[in-house]
Amino acid sequence: MPACADTLVAEFEQLAEECRMCYQCGQCTSSCPNGRDLSGGPRRLVRLVLAGEIEAVLASDDLWRCTGCGACTDACRMDIDVAGVLTRLRSLERANGALRCPERSAAQVAARRLDRHPRIDNLVFGATMAARGHVPRDLAGAAEAGFKAATQVLPRRRGAAAAAARRAADTAGPEAVTLPFYAGCSLPQDGALHALVHEVAAGFGVLLDEAPGAGCCGHPSRGTVPSYFRPAELVFTACPACDASLEKAGVATTPVWDALTGRARRRGLAVRAAAPAFVPYVGCLVERDAALASLAAAAELAGAQIRLDFPTLHSACCGALGGMYRGATRGSARLLRFAAGQGAPVVTPCVLCRDNLRSAARQLKLRVPVYFWPEFFTAHCDASGGCDRCPTT
Repeated sequence: MPACADTLVAEFEQLAEECRMCYQCGQCTSSCPNGRDLSGGPRRLVRLVLAGEIEAVLASDDLWRCTGCGACTDACRMDIDVAGVLTRLRSLERANGALRCPERSAAQVAARRLDRHPRIDNLVFGATMAARGHVPRDLAGAAEAGFKAATQVLPRRRGAAAAAARRAADTAGPEAVTLPFYAGCSLPQDGALHALVHEVAAGFGVLLDEAPGAGCCGHPSRGTVPSYFRPAELVFTACPACDASLEKAGVATTPVWDALTGRARRRGLAVRAAAPAFVPYVGCLVERDAALASLAAAAELAGAQIRLDFPTLHSACCGALGGMYRGATRGSARLLRFAAGQGAPVVTPCVLCRDNLRSAARQLKLRVPVYFWPEFFTAHCDASGGCDRCPTT
């Protein structure tokens, strides 16, 4: 039995009481976006809690392969807050366990970083994970990410996002709208991609007013560190994890891609796609149907076909922070093989998902391009006077 047994037993008894209505139907596990990669999933963890198997619970990697999306709670027929139970079990594991799975280590490294700093630094994160014995499966991808993060601290690259925003203001047109924008942690550590987001938005006649010093949304710390960002107004985001975390903190958010698509439709802007068809991947932290509908709307404007298979394929977990260390998940492997069979690229609204899927494609030796939304969709002005960026006649 782990240390602090009396306190731990009391905590487990309380959790068992909250879960006593569970009749092991399995809806929680079947609804889980990461379900294919779990040894038993939420159902097994709840069963072990009910049985008082404390050591088995604290030794389960499944605790840390949960991304906190809440699908299990939504699916529970007995109104048990399964996601809340898993959150509390992770807290108990932190205090009493000794797991070494990459997801658990990644969450701990993120939490410790965010206790002292406003953002996660990819270089420091990778070095700390390596010191704990977690080596990336995709060394090429890890090296690329490290190089991009390292270049951001060079004097000539500082202020690159601000420069991109100024260039965007010069090209957006006189009737451009300005939206409050939250970039999160990952995007600013890839200077070229960060600039591209501003430039693509400008093509739609949208200027992104980026919140200075906003810090991390807090999501990777799995609830131990609150969000540093506390705006009083709606903000537009480029990351589903930021959406989920900020909304839990009471911040109203909207994906910036929805705003760009909506503006293109209202203003009659033509939209160009990088390929005639694509396979969507929306990740596990969004409302799947709404996110798929958003990508379908952009595809319709661009005249691109959207290739769909069974619904959960397009929201299966990519591995999140542990993805580069654990390798391709079953869900990401199936998605990439489907895309390869379709001869189509994958498009996702999440940078981390893009990077994990690219790593998985390399690992599986599949030639499937994976695009982040603004790498695939751009506004296309035909100079016909039909959009607000064209000169009036």
